[in-house]
This record gives sequence, structure tokens and C-alpha cells, in this order.
Amino acid sequence: MPKIVDREAYRRELAIKAVDIFTEHGVNGLGMRGIAEALGISKSALYHYFTSKEELFKASTEVFLEPTSLYGLAEGEGVPQDKKEMLTKLVIALDSRFRGELTLMLDYTKDRSAQQVSEDSLLAIANQKFKGELGNIVGDSHADQAYALLFGGLTMRLLNGEQTKIEDIVQWVLDIPNKNGH
Repeated sequence: MPKIVDREAYRRELAIKAVDIFTEHGVNGLGMRGIAEALGISKSALYHYFTSKEELFKASTEVFLEPTSLYGLAEGEGVPQDKKEMLTKLVIALDSRFRGELTLMLDYTKDRSAQQVSEDSLLAIANQKFKGELGNIVGDSHADQAYALLFGGLTMRLLNGEQTKIEDIVQWVLDIPNKNGH
């Protein structure tokens, strides 16, 4: 009897696994053959679920931006309602994969003009998601500042060998509305 596969569930599983592959190798580091090998499936099987590497990358990006992944939550765990706890979970989750994500982002944008980057739908989705989450914490009017401070703090932490503490980054972001008089 043939094995019955839930196409969408398996497609999602492949996209989840591909997040780590893209983070490790970049967007341009592997072709579909290399990605298929890393996933442990044939290239033709991968093409059955994704018509291109770009389609797989888009699916992986969408999975990465879901709350479970974004906040590093266990399956079934909800996003905390307390702003400090919410931001702490977000910073810890981002920090755990920041080097790979930064490398991936640079690889993804390196051969693109400023206009191409500004018109890229995946980057727009990611930016909106991050700014939306930060807006929930510090208010929409401070989301851009929080976004810059969060990624600046994570970059400092990366470059100074984790001397910048996660708690400090969290507090810097939480202090934004107070410093702006709101």
C-alpha cells in the first residue's frame, strides 16, 4: 500500500528544516541538489514540493516569522503578554541564531541595489513583522527606533564576544518610550 503523505504538512516540515540550511549556507551557498542532500531527500522530491530555491526560501522565511520560531517558543506555548518577558524571549531567540541570520541577510542582499532591496517582498514582510512585534512592546511610533536598537545591540553583542548582556538590550528597548517622553 502506498504511503499517504499530507502534502502541506510535509512541505512545511521541509521549509522548517531548510531554515537551518539557509542560515548555515546562505541563500547562494547551495543549489537545489545541495539543499536536497542536506534535507535527506532526492532533488526530484524537493522539486515536487518547491518549484525553485526562491520558493523554498520564501516558505522558510514565512515559517521563521511565525511566533513559535520568532520567540523561540515550544509547540503550543503562547507569546507572553508581559512586555518585558515578550521582549526577552524575542532577544534570546534572535541572539541564538543572530550570526547565521546576519550572514544570511548579507548574502541575500549583497548583489542587489538599494532599489531592489526596498522592493523585495520578503524583506518587506520580515521588516513589517519585526516592527509590528516591537510596536506591540514600545508602541508603533517607536518601533523603528526599537528595531534599530535591537539589531544594533545584537550586533554589539556579536562583535564584543557577548559582553553586551541580553538584559541590557531588553532594557534599552523598553526605555525608548520613557526617553522620548511618552
